[in-house]
Amino acid sequence: MECNDCGCGTVDPVAQSMELLHKAFHDALYQVHVERLKKRIDAAFGPALDKASDAMIETAAKVWQSNLVQSEAKKELESKLQKIFSETSKR
Repeated sequence: MECNDCGCGTVDPVAQSMELLHKAFHDALYQVHVERLKKRIDAAFGPALDKASDAMIETAAKVWQSNLVQSEAKKELESKLQKIFSETSKR
């Protein structure tokens, strides 16, 4: 029996269900491992990770501010060039 609703070509719904359940089991098992490791990583490295995260945020803020200054400088240059070339074309 072929699945006509989605065009996936499924021949055996029981086999497909078994395959999906197998994959879902491994996905769930993976997530359980992730959750357990997260707890242990936080317990072992939490304070160092907090300091590293703070350093990253501090640096990212500086980069962001620098990019804003550069953006304003580029806009200022564009404005000046627009004025220069529009005056030149009027002559």
